[in-house]
Amino acid sequence: MQILARYLGMTFFKNLMLSLFGLAGLFFFQNIVTQLNEFSFNHLLIYSLYDLPRMLVMVAPPATLIATVLTFSTLSRTNELIACHSIGISLMQMLGVLFPIIFVLCCISLVVQDRVLPVFHEKKSLYYWREIKKKQDFFLDVKQDKIWYRSNNLIYNLQTFDPKLDRILGIGVYVFSPQFDLVEFLQAETATYNGKEWEMTQGKTTRFDPKTGFPIVEPFKSHALKIKETPKDFKVIEKEVDRLRIKDLIRFIERNKKSGIDSKVMEVKLHSRFSLSFIPLIMCLLALPFSVSRNREGRLGRDLTMALVITFFYWLSYSICLSLGQNGMITPILAAWLPSMVFGALAAVLLKRMA
Repeated sequence: MQILARYLGMTFFKNLMLSLFGLAGLFFFQNIVTQLNEFSFNHLLIYSLYDLPRMLVMVAPPATLIATVLTFSTLSRTNELIACHSIGISLMQMLGVLFPIIFVLCCISLVVQDRVLPVFHEKKSLYYWREIKKKQDFFLDVKQDKIWYRSNNLIYNLQTFDPKLDRILGIGVYVFSPQFDLVEFLQAETATYNGKEWEMTQGKTTRFDPKTGFPIVEPFKSHALKIKETPKDFKVIEKEVDRLRIKDLIRFIERNKKSGIDSKVMEVKLHSRFSLSFIPLIMCLLALPFSVSRNREGRLGRDLTMALVITFFYWLSYSICLSLGQNGMITPILAAWLPSMVFGALAAVLLKRMA
């Protein structure tokens, strides 16, 4: 059994690596080709390289499914599967050899999402805004307790931003001179966009005398903040939560909840990090019934086609559930895990029929 386990494990591992990097390469190539009309090849190449770790995480589930199909279809066509059964080795025992490999892949995927992707997302975001969009002064840093946003000679410190109400809760604006000397600091409890400009309420203005540097503080109930940024510019913050680690994202969500801000989108992103990491286990179970069918008149092409069809419907249902969760129609945790539960149950039924 040990010799067979090593043989089966190595065969599956080779197919898994081939599928993983093959699919990632296809996504990498497609990402460049589809945007060549908008950006230069050099920019797209570097930008896509920053996005490569995310691509590997995204293609891990379908790569596992394809690797399972390749492994068991080959064993079935060469009658090696029958030989295994003849010496008393069941399909579940063979599956037990693959599961530890897939589980390690799932754990690596989760670690990559938590430790690696945030770093690459930050680099990718800065490269996009500074090199591709030519906004050299752009800077956005999302932490669990504050948000920093820089544009031209202004630096904003936002506690939270509510994209539905176009309102900022807890804002501080640092105004600098061309020599980058602090000349003014505005602080307010809220800032609301009225369609033309931001209106700050319940705050104070601190101006620094250019000669003495002495601060002059003036409180205000309402103050117009004339800046070029609109709510559309600040809505990029929702995308930037991808640079947060899991523990920081949890704190960020808790702080938004305390401020009364709807955080369903971020909660769905949080739970989807876990569910996405463990989808490969379900994909393996789904692929198995189509790879070891008793009737083997079909070929590998048919098995792979079936695998791609399963992948399509899985990702379709996964995307729909995530959208429903972000819109509040179902809970975030159910949105992230419902497809895995449904397809996992389907795989269990199919495997039971094979027994």
